[in-house]
Amino acid sequence: MYTALLERWQAERDALDLLPLRDSFLQNLREYIEQVLERTQSEELTALQRQLLETELTNLQFMMKSLLQMRVKKILTHLFDQEIDYDLLTRTERRFADQISRNLRSVLLPVNDLFTPLEEEGGSSRLLLVRFLEDHPQLIGVDLKTYGPFRADDLATLPAENARLIIRKNQAEPVSIGEIHRESP
Repeated sequence: MYTALLERWQAERDALDLLPLRDSFLQNLREYIEQVLERTQSEELTALQRQLLETELTNLQFMMKSLLQMRVKKILTHLFDQEIDYDLLTRTERRFADQISRNLRSVLLPVNDLFTPLEEEGGSSRLLLVRFLEDHPQLIGVDLKTYGPFRADDLATLPAENARLIIRKNQAEPVSIGEIHRESP
């Protein structure tokens, strides 16, 4: 397992793009580290054997931490470009990417709003398509129509003012027509 981690670390270090990583690899690594830790507790070890095992643990910790840091940097770069292949990520990385992506959108949305007219011609309120990220109760829109209730992953067209408020609260995300949707982790 040590060699597998070393190869994985070197490959990730040398690659410009994010490489696939499976949860099973991390689980196997955890089990291996537990075995090494158990061996260090053995009273039958010589001082040299114990020192070698402790050095192995130090190296494992360094490579694992470095590997995860490299992957986080690559994930963040992909999120800024809004292009990430979720199949390359572990479950934990998917949750991280989703949370960061929502936070990035909430920061960038007010800037986008500066360049978007609030009303279309004729004075009627503009509508936005959103995908709910969590369950949301029924609401009364600024157009006095009733919308909802909604479940997580529901799509809805709402008055822009209501949609922006829900998006800022990270309860929904904007959806562009033609946008390619990914499967949720």
